[in-house]
Amino acid sequence: MEVLVNVCFQDSYPYFYEFLCQKVYFLQNFDDVLVPPDHVSRSYNDTYYIDSQTVLRCHTSAHQAELLRRGHTHFLVTGDVYPRDSIDSTHYPVFHQMEGVRVFFPGDWETSGMDGTSYAAEDLKKCLEGLVQHLFGNVEMRWIDTYFLSPTHHLNLRYIFRYAFDLAGGCI
Repeated sequence: MEVLVNVCFQDSYPYFYEFLCQKVYFLQNFDDVLVPPDHVSRSYNDTYYIDSQTVLRCHTSAHQAELLRRGHTHFLVTGDVYPRDSIDSTHYPVFHQMEGVRVFFPGDWETSGMDGTSYAAEDLKKCLEGLVQHLFGNVEMRWIDTYFLSPTHHLNLRYIFRYAFDLAGGCI
C-alpha cells in the first residue's frame, strides 16, 4: 500500500519519511501540534508515557514541526502510531498512519479567487480523492466535515474493505 501511495504522490511530495523515531518528546506529540493543555489525549489513559518527557507517538503529526523547521514545505510521513485505545472492532492501540503536509503561500491562491483556507481545503480534497481513485478505481465517495482540534474533512468510501481504512485530512 505504501508503495502505491508513494507512486501517486512522488511528483507533488518529494520528501518521504518512514523511519522516524516512534519515541518522541511530549512537546512534539502535543505542544508542537497545538493540542490544548487540558485535552484528554494528554492523559495517562490515552497516551503511552515512557517517562515524564517522552511518549510513544500517538500520530505521525508529532514530526511536523521538526520537518517544517528544516525548511520542508511538501512531505509525507508514515509509521506506526500508538494511541492508547481499548481494543474493539474499530480500535487497536497500534496502527500504521501516513500523512502529507503541504505549505501554501499567498501566490498559490491569490489568482484562484478563494481565500487561503478554502484553497487549501479544496486542494486537500482533490488530493485525497485522487489517491482513492489511484488505489481503488471508481468508488463512491462523500465528504463529511467534522472537528478534531481543528476543522477536519473525512472522506467516506462506499466500499467494503477487509481491514480498517480511514482517510481524513485537515488544514492547519
